[in-house]
Amino acid sequence: MSECIATIQHSESATGKRCNVSDHITEQARMRPDATAIIEQATGQRITFGELERTINALAAGLTQYGISNGTRAVLAVRPGIEFVALVLALFRAAAVPIVVDPGMGRKNMLACIGEAKPEALIGISAAHALSQVFRKPFASVTKRVTVGRRWFWGGKTYSQLASIDASSFKAPQTRANDLAAILFTSGATGVPKGVEYEHGMFDGQVLAIRDYFGIQPGEIDVPCFALFALFTVGMGCTIVLPDMDFSKPGKCDPAKIVAAIEQHKASLTFGSPAVWARVAPWLQAQGRMFPESLRRILIAGASVPLKTHEALAELLPNGRVFTPYGATESLPVACIDGRTLLEKFATRMKSGEGTCVGKPLPGVDVKIVRSPKSEVRSQRLEDFVPLPVGEIGEIIVSSATTTRSYFNRPEQTAASKLTATSDSGLRTPDPYHRMGDVGYFDAEGNLWFCGRANHVVHTPSGPLYPDQVEGVFNAMPHVLRSALIGYPVGAAEQTPAVVVDIAPVTGVPVTKVWAEVTAREKAVLELAARSPVTRGIARIIFDDDFPLDVRHNAKIDRIELARRHALPVGGKGGSA
Repeated sequence: MSECIATIQHSESATGKRCNVSDHITEQARMRPDATAIIEQATGQRITFGELERTINALAAGLTQYGISNGTRAVLAVRPGIEFVALVLALFRAAAVPIVVDPGMGRKNMLACIGEAKPEALIGISAAHALSQVFRKPFASVTKRVTVGRRWFWGGKTYSQLASIDASSFKAPQTRANDLAAILFTSGATGVPKGVEYEHGMFDGQVLAIRDYFGIQPGEIDVPCFALFALFTVGMGCTIVLPDMDFSKPGKCDPAKIVAAIEQHKASLTFGSPAVWARVAPWLQAQGRMFPESLRRILIAGASVPLKTHEALAELLPNGRVFTPYGATESLPVACIDGRTLLEKFATRMKSGEGTCVGKPLPGVDVKIVRSPKSEVRSQRLEDFVPLPVGEIGEIIVSSATTTRSYFNRPEQTAASKLTATSDSGLRTPDPYHRMGDVGYFDAEGNLWFCGRANHVVHTPSGPLYPDQVEGVFNAMPHVLRSALIGYPVGAAEQTPAVVVDIAPVTGVPVTKVWAEVTAREKAVLELAARSPVTRGIARIIFDDDFPLDVRHNAKIDRIELARRHALPVGGKGGSA
């Protein structure tokens, strides 16, 4: 399968060798048919690689017979589990295009995304089909239906029917590296949700990049707290243990159940958002327990990871390492750093307001820091974006084998986010640079520093303020759980900065002294903020314990919504609140 990533890197035509990420399961089934591929912690159900391969092949044959193949767009609305993994891989094998929409984004956004994708098929649980009968417009293009579970009046096929198909004579369509494989919608945490077009070679490149960088071997046990990550590691030959949790609400997971899955199955690897580990780490500390010796890697992604979380996990994971990959739906992985290196070499700089170090770019990933043209100049030419020297903050752009090329049915957004370069021969190169929408810089050692989302930068009369730099100072203060830089008026070219701070709840003191302790903590925050050159210009500090978060990882702070919530009335004065 290594040919796939080479095809993308060298921009060969789509007429090359077969490339399909489902073929990794075929290989694992050939080598280790009786090894367990998937375990559902909640139900106890499990399936071997041999059984999974047969199920994928039967489903792919059934889907093809039913007319779901060769580019058919199919909305997938199935809860994470054995059926979810088998269906995604079967759709890949049938050369159909699964459309993955995050249910946590809310019904309105979810229906809008489905309508935009114009699906020809709906594959989902009974509730999803029932929803399509109530809200008919987004599903108007659907002509094929597959029900996972009980089928009612809407017709179509069932999962069980397709899974029982005799696939002995089935021959999978020949997919190439550049063929469209899936449409994955962004969460919309910092804008409108967009459908990202993934090619088969990009998925294969991600499997290979993650496997090789982290040294993941067949036979390892993975507890993924993010469902899509399971598709990568099962392809590497890992046994995936799907924990008993609501994958659409990681910030509400039961830490005891996450730890139970890791301990019972002697997991060596686990992946989750910062929201998961912000619950698991304190729970383990309160129990006086550690992670089991089997656990060697914790991968955390989705938002910047607080240093306090890194510090807690370092104590709880003496035999392993914490990794924080940086990337986005449109390009991942981009860079990575491990927690111990972060704490030993960069924590002091982060606490003093230099931003968040996300490590060095992965092999084969080209990251540039550039100054974009003036806002009135619309350009897709890389040459119009000026490279910036070491230490200077600018826009982060990325090109790699796993960088996507376009958004589905959104030519304007594609044009605004993709840059192409001119080769030495004067021809336009087909591999784009993606504008991450983030700002940052490189230090002298080649480490990439993340300073925040570009649309969260607060532009003041004395210069720009960057979220991860300002918040790094506040988050290092005693009793501060989290903070968020905001600017008002929202959307103005020039803004007044403010910081919203979440103070730890007061415990262990008499009720009569709680308010005095809260007041003392808030006063300490104000005094410490006034001492730092990064934060002393903050005009207003607000105390709030309810931050709006993204729907996918429950970890990205919606700073614009927070700013609207705390907006001053016209003519209002700044100051501490």
